[in-house]
Amino acid sequence: MTAIHLTLFPRTSPTFILFRRSLLFGLLIFAGTTLLYAQPSEIREPDERRIDPEVEKGEPTTSKPAEKKGLQAFFHRGDYTFLPLPAFSYARNERYYIGAFMPILKEDQKGELSTVIAPQYEFNPLVGQTGAINIFRYPSDTAQYELTGSLSERIARNIDFRYKDVGAGGGRYILGMQASWFKNPFERFFGFGNRAQELRETNYTSREGLVKLMVGINLNPDLAVTLTERYRDVRVEQGVIDSLPQTKDVFSQVAGIEGAQILGHRLAMVYDTRDHQRTPTKGTYVTVSGEFNQNLLHAEENQWVRYTLDGRTLLPHGNGRFVFVPHILLDGVLGNQLQTLPRGTSQSRGIPFYERPMLGGEHTLRAFGQNRFISNTAMLVNLEERIQVKEVRILDYAIDLQVAPFLDVGRVQQQSPFDKFNLKNWQVNPGIGLRIIAKPHIVGRADFAVGRDGFNAFVGVDYPF
Repeated sequence: MTAIHLTLFPRTSPTFILFRRSLLFGLLIFAGTTLLYAQPSEIREPDERRIDPEVEKGEPTTSKPAEKKGLQAFFHRGDYTFLPLPAFSYARNERYYIGAFMPILKEDQKGELSTVIAPQYEFNPLVGQTGAINIFRYPSDTAQYELTGSLSERIARNIDFRYKDVGAGGGRYILGMQASWFKNPFERFFGFGNRAQELRETNYTSREGLVKLMVGINLNPDLAVTLTERYRDVRVEQGVIDSLPQTKDVFSQVAGIEGAQILGHRLAMVYDTRDHQRTPTKGTYVTVSGEFNQNLLHAEENQWVRYTLDGRTLLPHGNGRFVFVPHILLDGVLGNQLQTLPRGTSQSRGIPFYERPMLGGEHTLRAFGQNRFISNTAMLVNLEERIQVKEVRILDYAIDLQVAPFLDVGRVQQQSPFDKFNLKNWQVNPGIGLRIIAKPHIVGRADFAVGRDGFNAFVGVDYPF
């Protein structure tokens, strides 16, 4: 069966951000409380076998113990587990979120977590009360469905559906799609370049609609080719953060400020030898892609090409307890690199700022907020050591606890690295991460890093890379 893994689109929608910030906070509280009740036999060393010794490997478990005791009896109802949890988070300039959510977990016949349904309520002083629903379904090791939705009193709202199967047709084909619409009132723009100052930070609301369709073919278990068509409609509107100036006021002439209707065609080659899609411990992943884009909003020509090289490898050592993960990214655009709106009808338009390579956020430079640095080229190196500390059983689920010291190094620049490779002014972000893993599908994480703008933290789901 193929190991190919594909990410359809970065998860920047308000609902998913809200959910991921609360998830690990709640799980840490729950795990700490449950450990107080754990018997010595319930806490396992990292190298201990993770299946019932009475069940042969690969044989599905058709039943679970009939009797639940203590906390297990309180949280279990048939095949479902209910986890009422507090929700709290804080983000710079977004202030605090406080509320509650209740993940409802369902296991499959093998006793593995296969479905998560998480209704959520939170209050934020900027957007008011927010109700949200998050549904994650993992019918197999190659397929998944996600549906998220939220509605806030002020501005923020979202609906997002995603589906992908990297082993369709008996493992021969790849299918994926995404349809979403959202308004995110917390977006930031600092200007262009690696030296964009924090003092130039501005806020805007990104109103976006997106449709993505992906098809591909697995040439062999490790190599695939995919074609992705996308349509993205973007509008830049008034933001909600009263402590920051508005992007439309400070950068009124920046390329893309008037919005865009983008049609993109992406061809990618993917090489993947990892042992699992969502919780890998060994193997290599490399994708090379090119995308031709055109902005249909204006009568004059507005076209560009985007190229990407994204690679990582997982190197287990220490009897599998340690996994060293280096990651590299090269992301660039070719086209009209004008950073402002054209001054006359004879001048073509530049690439919208939200379509250019970006660094900053939980997947790139973790000491900075989302999209902190924007330019025509982004270069990134991440080094991470994933260390398994302990495996425990919580409500009959095997949970791995990990720590992950890391170093993020990257920069953006206007020139292509093939024209000029600049060794100056790279951003260097050391940090450490905490991970809670419910194999084979769920990873909750918190990453803490330090950089030029000071200390930063991210809470999320899935590995950063």
